[in-house]
Amino acid sequence: MTTKKDPGVRKEEIFEAALCCFNEKGYYETSIDDIAARAGISKGGVYHHFASKKSLFIDLFKCRINRYFEELKTDIKRIPEPAERIREFAAKSEELFQKNRDILRFSLEFITLSTRDQHIREAVTKVYQNRVRIFAKILNEGMKEGSFKKLDATSVARTLYFLSMGFFLTYFTVNIDFDLNKQHGIDMNTILNGIVNNQR
Repeated sequence: MTTKKDPGVRKEEIFEAALCCFNEKGYYETSIDDIAARAGISKGGVYHHFASKKSLFIDLFKCRINRYFEELKTDIKRIPEPAERIREFAAKSEELFQKNRDILRFSLEFITLSTRDQHIREAVTKVYQNRVRIFAKILNEGMKEGSFKKLDATSVARTLYFLSMGFFLTYFTVNIDFDLNKQHGIDMNTILNGIVNNQR
């Protein structure tokens, strides 16, 4: 008698298989047959969970990126001081970056395809909005307690997002001739030094 797998477990196996296939062959060259073979299930088994390759592609991005952000938010909640929370957010981002290079490499292609596909663009936009919201919340809390200068929290939050995206894109697209983590630390400290309220 064959034991039926929990749908959540099966879906996770499909995600793992799809991630490997998309990273090895790219979105356009990967077929549902490839993913099914890698997952060890039938093609119909993949379609039972996902309506199309595109829906699988988008759901994989949403699931893994949400997991990435939830881990980040959990790690920084324990830090009361806003400036330290932003520093820890950046440090944890780099740590998780190293642990999740497979999903981040996949995300690079996903983001690239957002230039031509509105559904993919909407998924990337939600990540952008989520990250800006996290930064803005920390900045507003810091202003409220006097740790940060009075500033436009959303605009500065976007700057922090642009900085993190620059780190991400540079890592995957450039032959790096410097210590990227050290440079990112310098960039973060430069911004924080500009917004910290030294008049407290």
